[in-house]
Amino acid sequence: MKDNRGQAALEFLLTYGWAILVLSLVSVLLWQMGVFDPGGQVQPGSSGFWGAVPDDFVYTSSCILKISISNKVAASVTLLGINATVDGVTYVDNNPVANMGGDATVPSGGLTVWEFDLGAEPSPPPQLSAGANYRVFVSMRYNHSVTQEEYLSSGWLWGNVEL
Repeated sequence: MKDNRGQAALEFLLTYGWAILVLSLVSVLLWQMGVFDPGGQVQPGSSGFWGAVPDDFVYTSSCILKISISNKVAASVTLLGINATVDGVTYVDNNPVANMGGDATVPSGGLTVWEFDLGAEPSPPPQLSAGANYRVFVSMRYNHSVTQEEYLSSGWLWGNVEL
């Protein structure tokens, strides 16, 4: 009789131990993804992107998106167009030269700054107060100077709205 109780206790611990372990792992993963974040400060970051990569970026409370774009390709690239999607609305800039100070060609290892006023568009995004969280999906079309082919670099940018 004593042996059966020990085996039952061991089976109980193993069964519920695995369940607790799985729940703990799922909770940690959800916490890391920001599901349990009540809306406090977010560490700025980006994901995706290849070739033309945002090094630094800022989204202001006046709906201006400014991105420092770095060329990580072993040849110069010419930016052909940049799209930014905020709250389901896509803003298209098919002439990035005008928003880059007159030159959309970035040498290998070089850096350029693209600044776009989303508030000036026909359907501006909602104005967010400073410190609020934002997520913007950005896609950049560029021409590779060696292959003469068009490529697309896209990904997410997130952080806190600045003044």
